[in-house]
Amino acid sequence: MIIKKDDIQYLDEITAIVREAGFEPKSVVKISKTDTSCYLSYGKILKLKYEIENNNVKRVCIYDRLKPRQVTCLMKELNVDVIDQVMLLLRIFQMHAGSKEALLQIEMARLSHELPLVREWIRRSKMGELPGFLGGGRYAIDIQYEHIRRRLARIRKELIEIRSKKRNERERRRRSGWIHIALIGYTNAGKTSLFNALTNLNKPTGDEMFTTLTPKTYALNICSDEIRKIVLVDTIGFIKKLPIEIIEAFKVVLEEIKAADILLFVIDASKDPHLIYNEIDTALSILQNIGFEGKPIIVALNKIDLLNSNSENKRDISDIANSVSEYLLSKNVNVLKIVPISALKNLNIDALKESICQAAYQLKALKNTYMY
Repeated sequence: MIIKKDDIQYLDEITAIVREAGFEPKSVVKISKTDTSCYLSYGKILKLKYEIENNNVKRVCIYDRLKPRQVTCLMKELNVDVIDQVMLLLRIFQMHAGSKEALLQIEMARLSHELPLVREWIRRSKMGELPGFLGGGRYAIDIQYEHIRRRLARIRKELIEIRSKKRNERERRRRSGWIHIALIGYTNAGKTSLFNALTNLNKPTGDEMFTTLTPKTYALNICSDEIRKIVLVDTIGFIKKLPIEIIEAFKVVLEEIKAADILLFVIDASKDPHLIYNEIDTALSILQNIGFEGKPIIVALNKIDLLNSNSENKRDISDIANSVSEYLLSKNVNVLKIVPISALKNLNIDALKESICQAAYQLKALKNTYMY
């Protein structure tokens, strides 16, 4: 497994992603700089060759987004399979895909990632530097290239139809006065546990990453008669440096966030402060990418049951809440409320429901003001 030295603070998360994808890292190689042609320097490649030969390594995982020429160069030099960050994530997504929509999104992301690689393979095979794709010869890769292009066109058409259908459903609910609240947060922050706690449902949860690939919606009946129409939407978990192909492929999910009236931002409060800040930055960056800015946000500081569970993790939740509040305000985030909770232990969920209802009242009052 190869990671950049800048990412060493995320080593546990990256190792978990590699294991979740079905691989067991035999060793970790840290690099401080990359090469534009082959990603790794000549010296690193020589060291890797020695390690591959002596440890029977079958595959090299690189936690970065590689260019097609870098993949082909490494496969030629190392003579083993090379997987980058995009392919690792897509392997995990494939395992958790539970709907036609999710499968189409994953296939589109995979083919979009493979297409430039096949194009590069064609270029180098015509130059005599590489054999045909999967040993099939020059014409076989030409056929493969055209097949991918046609398949991508069909998938895009199907996803546009799905997006249109979901948009129409959303608009119908909105015209009927429904308020949409999207659950967002870093992967494994406890979004689906909170979804279950608020809805009394039992959607699958666990330590596995990316268990939510298709948005789950549920009508909440937690406020007074005045606000009876709230739709809660569970969405995909964020990770650091979410590749652009995946953001593009999961537009159907991300549009649910963009179209929401209020965000419920779930943060794992048991993590170290610098990791919390990094995860907030990741979430804000993705929100900015999809065009969601300025809308109100309620923050759920989750997993407070893990605080003070041992002598190394003793921290005051009010200190954490204050520091998160100051950090979000410094980023000009429209924070309505910060509520410490434990979705798993059902702690403070009533206080969170009250905050959701208050936000819904404010939104409804604002809409009524504009109507008149």
